[in-house]
Amino acid sequence: PLASKAEIVSGSKSIELDLANISCGGILFHSQKQFELGDTMTVMISGVYCEASFSEHVPGKIVTVYRREGGNSYGLQFSALLHKEQTPVLIAFLAGDEGKGISFLRDPRYAKAERKN
Repeated sequence: PLASKAEIVSGSKSIELDLANISCGGILFHSQKQFELGDTMTVMISGVYCEASFSEHVPGKIVTVYRREGGNSYGLQFSALLHKEQTPVLIAFLAGDEGKGISFLRDPRYAKAERKN
């Protein structure tokens, strides 16, 4: 299994994210912080996979926003698909059986979300 945390690091500040889903094309995360459609950021995903520590950075853009009381959900589309040279641990996880991502863009729970095409 993958034990990880995700955060946006900007200068000396960091914002922790609740990572809900990951695929080769993006992530779904929850946060109390407000983000807007089109916001760009780099997310650092770090943790342990197969008993080895890792830290990988992935740039992306907010393409889905679902606002609700108690926190918001965001779909971040990576600037490019993940590949083995830049994110070897995330690719290894996603290639395994436990890493099969689902498409949050088609998830009916987020049907009323704002989206950027």
